[in-house]
Amino acid sequence: MADQYDPKFSQSLGTTVNGSPRIKAIYLHPVKSCGPVEVDRALLTKTGFMYDRCFALATKTVTGDDAAASKWRFISQRTKPLMSQIKAELWLPHKDSDAHDPLVQSGGCVVLTFEDPDLPSRIDRVETFFYTWDYSAKPQVSFIVPLNVTVTQVEEFQVKMTTFIIHDRDAKGLDMGRIPSIATALPKLKRYLGINEGQILTLFKCTPDTLTLTNENLAPLEYIGSPALHGYTDSQPININSLSSVQAVSAHLPTENQPMNALRFRANIWISNAPAYEEETWKRFCILPKSGGTQPRASIAPTISVVCRTSRCTMPNVDPESGKFDTDNPLPGKKRGKPQPSTTLMKYRTVETGNNGALGYLGMHCVPEDRNFKEVEENEVGVYVKVGDEIEVLERGVHLYGSTGNDY
Repeated sequence: MADQYDPKFSQSLGTTVNGSPRIKAIYLHPVKSCGPVEVDRALLTKTGFMYDRCFALATKTVTGDDAAASKWRFISQRTKPLMSQIKAELWLPHKDSDAHDPLVQSGGCVVLTFEDPDLPSRIDRVETFFYTWDYSAKPQVSFIVPLNVTVTQVEEFQVKMTTFIIHDRDAKGLDMGRIPSIATALPKLKRYLGINEGQILTLFKCTPDTLTLTNENLAPLEYIGSPALHGYTDSQPININSLSSVQAVSAHLPTENQPMNALRFRANIWISNAPAYEEETWKRFCILPKSGGTQPRASIAPTISVVCRTSRCTMPNVDPESGKFDTDNPLPGKKRGKPQPSTTLMKYRTVETGNNGALGYLGMHCVPEDRNFKEVEENEVGVYVKVGDEIEVLERGVHLYGSTGNDY
């Protein structure tokens, strides 16, 4: 995505494009609402891409008598925009990894890094300069999050399954806050995010037992085979978006807000070589495996059902480069500008009436079809999606948020 602003990715609505749409980039977001990881390929599962939104940060109030406030609730960039500045790295074991290494036994780890909120000591400054050769660089805090909790860790650190709230639904996860590498970093992370003293912060891990049944905008079972499940995503397993669509919206923004970083929209799959908003006409598509490469992958074309448009909230207003909410320049006599790109999205991208609370629409929610996995049940090679793969549209139609019903 380094060249995402290149005009060659701007195909306006109705433009004739030679060739098929292609996968330009793939992104995973291991910790909900924190920084993404860009990968050249990703393992597709029934619940979306492996390692996407498998962790969530949450807080609860420990003072006062408010029972509602004493429940664990997830936090996101909607109220903590600095979460966009928590960088994530994903490490997975390889064939030469030491089987006795605890992180290998955990299936790998996520490394989270953020700016140290405390005043640096002289030693901190020297160490930072040694690693960066930049006198202005600020000390960073990094900590390791194991991808899976071993039986030994559960017993030793008393890791327990706990209920917390994502929006208006109850979610569950393993409370990782007692694992030493995480417990040591959480107080600093709490100060970095500006969380109140009367609240505590922890990190939850999604497990196969804590997956949520999708309960709205349902894909037909005749296509997907069995009901859609998701982890800590808001509603659907996969999100797809188009560089042409983002550049089309960006062209409507006030000059001071251009160009718009596509990563504000936190899609899993970014496509190119398609006219703006064409993805909104897709009902089903398959991903054609790109030939070549040395890494194994199942030789099938995974099929995806497109469920609905993504109704946007205030999160795209967070600039992923600065961790601050964006506005346009205030009008004469006004102290504050209007939030962007929400204001523009509501003006130009309120293209349907399915969700009254939508701040415009951009991107599409998708569900993998079971046929992808039945074909490889006895094969150890997984269903991978790779950058450069082409997309074949199988079915087109009209989308309206909520029109597919709320019951299978």
